[in-house]
Amino acid sequence: MFKNKVIKAGTIVTVMLLLAAFLSMGSPGIAKEKLTVWIGGHVVEEEAGWKKIVGDFEAKYNIDVEYQLIGFEVYYSKLIVAFEAGEPPDVCFADLGGWAPVFASHGWLEPLDDRLDAWPDTNQIWENLWATVSYKGKRYGLPWFTDDRLLLYNHNMFRDAGLDPDNPPVKWHDLVGDAVLMTDPVKGLYGYGVSGAMSEITTLAYMIFLYGAGGEVLTPGYKSAAFNTPEGLEALRFYTDLFLKYKVSPPATISYTEDDYRTMMAQNRVAMAIGGPWSIPLIEAANPAIKGNYGFALHPYLKQEASVLGGWATVIAKESRRKDAAWKFMSYLTGKDVWMWWIDKYHGPMPTRKDVCLESPVLTQDPRWKMIIDVFPTAHVRAPIAEWTKISYAIQSMVQKVLSKKMSAAEALIWGASEVDTALGAK
Repeated sequence: MFKNKVIKAGTIVTVMLLLAAFLSMGSPGIAKEKLTVWIGGHVVEEEAGWKKIVGDFEAKYNIDVEYQLIGFEVYYSKLIVAFEAGEPPDVCFADLGGWAPVFASHGWLEPLDDRLDAWPDTNQIWENLWATVSYKGKRYGLPWFTDDRLLLYNHNMFRDAGLDPDNPPVKWHDLVGDAVLMTDPVKGLYGYGVSGAMSEITTLAYMIFLYGAGGEVLTPGYKSAAFNTPEGLEALRFYTDLFLKYKVSPPATISYTEDDYRTMMAQNRVAMAIGGPWSIPLIEAANPAIKGNYGFALHPYLKQEASVLGGWATVIAKESRRKDAAWKFMSYLTGKDVWMWWIDKYHGPMPTRKDVCLESPVLTQDPRWKMIIDVFPTAHVRAPIAEWTKISYAIQSMVQKVLSKKMSAAEALIWGASEVDTALGAK
């Protein structure tokens, strides 16, 4: 009798253990939720960080995440192919340079206003970022990291040329003078890296020079090109002359972007280039010895101080069947705890959260970050319109036509403005 009771008790315990294991694995017909995520931008280089974040999320929510880290230069085209084929990832990253409005204009994205209104952290996102993910009055993205573009420069090369690294160039004429002093083609040393490749990075570079000359990209309301002006010509001519006339940029400039120059700067081969908060972990990863030997300054200008805002947002595909899980991932990723961990680990890029920017010891105690955060509220945004990618392509092509000597700056400016007007339906 007693033996029979023991057997039954053991059987009950065994059944309970098997049931618990069965439930933890998910039952037939109630499969464990799986989420697909595509991550783009400079942060893809932090593979270990993404492995930890995704792993922690999976453990917390019991959701499997299949994620890909995709390089910037192929990311946009890969996304377009996936959306057009009706097979996009549930969540992807969208450049704050107009990607969300472009994707939303095609009906590819899920509006997020209801979720954002209910999320307690929405008011922690920098206000000037919402325009970058909005289309026709609706918000389609949750900004994740941001930046403003500044002058990134190498202290070692300044010192070697007899220049004071505590006094970087302020105006365009200072930029040329310092860059010439630090250029020695025989030794493979160059003073300033001109982004010339067919890339959004080239568009951003021209924009900094254009705003610094007192110009504008588009007219109010984004109706037509506004850079076919004396200011626009001055900016294009000076920017391309850094390569063509002053020869302070490497011979392969037409195929390089700031990413190439950042690596060369880490090797003490390029003295100055456009950079930003994303540069901090990447330049130090390229050469740990550069730590403490580089810095940021406001980018040199002609008439007025200027910077351009960038970054990335997460968005949900309209066709996703896992929108709730997608939002869990996006809001988790943008949570304060995750951002505080990321900044402590990598020291950049810039969080889209105001509280992290103002509370993180890494950001508040580093003089480089003071410059970055001080400049950010006045940085220019790219037009949040569906036509932005066509506008950017026209600007990239305009710059390349000058660098390759196919057109003069004056000819290319007229051509570029005409292309932009066509894209906007202004002609």
